[in-house]
Amino acid sequence: MGNLLRADFFRLWRSKSFWACMIFQVGTGAFVPVSCYLYDLRHPIPHSQHLDAEFLNFIPFVCILFALFCALFIGTDYSDGSMRNKLLVGHRRWEIYLSHLITCTVACLLMCVGYLLPYLAVGTPLFGPLETDMGTVLAYLGATLVLTVALASVYTILAMLIPNRAVSAVVALVLSFTLLISGSYLYSYLNYPPTYTQMIYNPVLEEWEEKEAPYPFYLEGTKREVFQLLCDVTPGGQIMQCVGWDAPNLPLLPVYSAALTVVTTGAGLWGFRRKDLN
Repeated sequence: MGNLLRADFFRLWRSKSFWACMIFQVGTGAFVPVSCYLYDLRHPIPHSQHLDAEFLNFIPFVCILFALFCALFIGTDYSDGSMRNKLLVGHRRWEIYLSHLITCTVACLLMCVGYLLPYLAVGTPLFGPLETDMGTVLAYLGATLVLTVALASVYTILAMLIPNRAVSAVVALVLSFTLLISGSYLYSYLNYPPTYTQMIYNPVLEEWEEKEAPYPFYLEGTKREVFQLLCDVTPGGQIMQCVGWDAPNLPLLPVYSAALTVVTTGAGLWGFRRKDLN
């Protein structure tokens, strides 16, 4: 398996899709704090921008980048015949699968670092250090990195079981947008306030009065617990919670991500072992 990893990492360093993703991430990481700083200068508000605001905002974008990269990187192995050649020279299927999984996971983690380092390097002189305490920052960052591994595992199983690179990329992109949209839906419902201010006209006093009314979409009881569980378990829900620094069950998020990684890896190994590569 060592030879497979060396070959895959050698191909990774020469991959145009990988470096395109890295350039995008580094550029975004440097651009975002500058953009926020310029906006802050032009539109001063009582609560000015701070470094924490956009620190984890890269996650929805990398969810899409991961989908594209894994499909293109692994799909190339199918299109140029390398996948079949690896079997012919005696490599076992589980070794091939894990080698691709490890390589894609490392690539995805590097893309995250590619955003974070420039963001901190450029943003810290402009806004100062992060205001959130370091323990919380590390907890959210850890949950994000474990989620990255889970996403890499999800996209790897798609790319390994769908040999057509174009089809694999389309399926992965559809899945990534589905995850983000469903996560946004769950998160928005969980953040509806219990009440809202309603303006009612008082004919006796002949004036408008403010009255607190229950919000019709506010979730309570078992329904709220179900929505919160779905938001915690699904990658899309985790993404929205991490971006907003608003995860009430933060310690459980890495557990759910690790479980998803184990399940998808097991299913991928099982499916790839039975796949016809002729």
